[in-house]
Amino acid sequence: MPERKLKIADLVLDAINPRNDAAKNQREALQHIIDDQDVKLAVLAEDIVEAGLNPMDRLMVLKDAKAGNYIVLEGNRRTAALKILSNPAMLASLDVRDGLKKRLTAAAKTFDKKEVEPIAAFEVENRVIGNRWIQQRHTGENNGRGIVAWTGIASRRFTGTDPALQALEVVRKHGGLTDAQLKKLEESRYITTLDRLLSTPDVRKAVGLDIERGKLVSELPADEVIKPLRRMILDLAEKRVNVTELKRKEQQLAYVKGFDKDSKPDLSKKGKKRAVADIPDKEFTAAKAKPKRKKTTAADRKTIVPKGCSLNVVEARIADIFNELRVLKLEETPNAIAVLLRVFLELSVDVYLKRNSLALTVATKGGGTADKNLAKKVEEAADHMIAAGAPKKDFNGVKRAISVKSSPLSIDLLHSYLHQSYATPSPRELRAAWDNGQPFFERIWP
Repeated sequence: MPERKLKIADLVLDAINPRNDAAKNQREALQHIIDDQDVKLAVLAEDIVEAGLNPMDRLMVLKDAKAGNYIVLEGNRRTAALKILSNPAMLASLDVRDGLKKRLTAAAKTFDKKEVEPIAAFEVENRVIGNRWIQQRHTGENNGRGIVAWTGIASRRFTGTDPALQALEVVRKHGGLTDAQLKKLEESRYITTLDRLLSTPDVRKAVGLDIERGKLVSELPADEVIKPLRRMILDLAEKRVNVTELKRKEQQLAYVKGFDKDSKPDLSKKGKKRAVADIPDKEFTAAKAKPKRKKTTAADRKTIVPKGCSLNVVEARIADIFNELRVLKLEETPNAIAVLLRVFLELSVDVYLKRNSLALTVATKGGGTADKNLAKKVEEAADHMIAAGAPKKDFNGVKRAISVKSSPLSIDLLHSYLHQSYATPSPRELRAAWDNGQPFFERIWP
């Protein structure tokens, strides 16, 4: 394919551009591109004015022997932008919304053709040859024949080291990871979520880290620094937690505060502040030892009910609900589990109140009766258990559920799962809800 050096005037848009319907003429071809690209065309034009044409992306053209010009097979967006920049008056005959026209006209005022001409292009003999390369470029990686997209990690490496990448490299080198875990680190697209965690000051404070001038720093010794970083990175890479569960600041803080002893740094061991990336290799011991078998935590639980929880549910239907809660997978059926948890709670409380001759209804002003709301029934059941000698601390979870809306077991929140279309339970919230309520359930079903 011979290389060509062309001018904007030499180029014509392809009337059968795959992006759009076939065009009858150049005006229609340009209109199609404007309709399809809209603001993207303005962004491209502005970028050309600012930086010129990308030297890695040359046009591919087919010579029209009859007209003496070159049909652009690959690069029609760039060609359209160049045509408008060199002659913005053509916009008057096209259907262009005012905002877009204003941006394109403004870009054209500072455009200098000398900055882009001559335009590098390759000429192909026919469309068949050209289509081979066009298809390869626009249909993905093609097992390596096409353009292979960067992973999130590769993008961060290119744009420069940042705190998230600094943390990743330290864990990769000194985290004592298995080959399978190291592979997960490369495969998973989790780096932005890790960055979100490390960008939250309260999260950094909770794990003994800080960021200064773009560097991750700490006053802790090496083996304390790596504990929370290893936990966060593996949880994200192995998809034990996800971005939905870590969107809000309070979710992030609850996540790191829930780390087990092996993942929580000893903040009392502070010394001199230094960049994490500058900690000498010899100070780390994790890589020298075989990785310990990870202890099972609440975050590892696949179902809402822990394996060790055994309730003696004697009512047939409630027993069926409990058994379903024991086997349904949190990641697969969070909505079904949320609804069943709400039903299980109320039916269990009703059984307890009846068993202990406590009323399920309340008198109304008109002399009739009405069912007590769930919060009231839970409160009366808990008070009755405490009066019978149960430790008050066992009921902190259900007490909070009655009065604190942010509680994972909040009665209002359980109601919203049932009645509101926007309330979406997360596996983490459901696990916490059960853990708050389990001591209560164990008293009802001893």
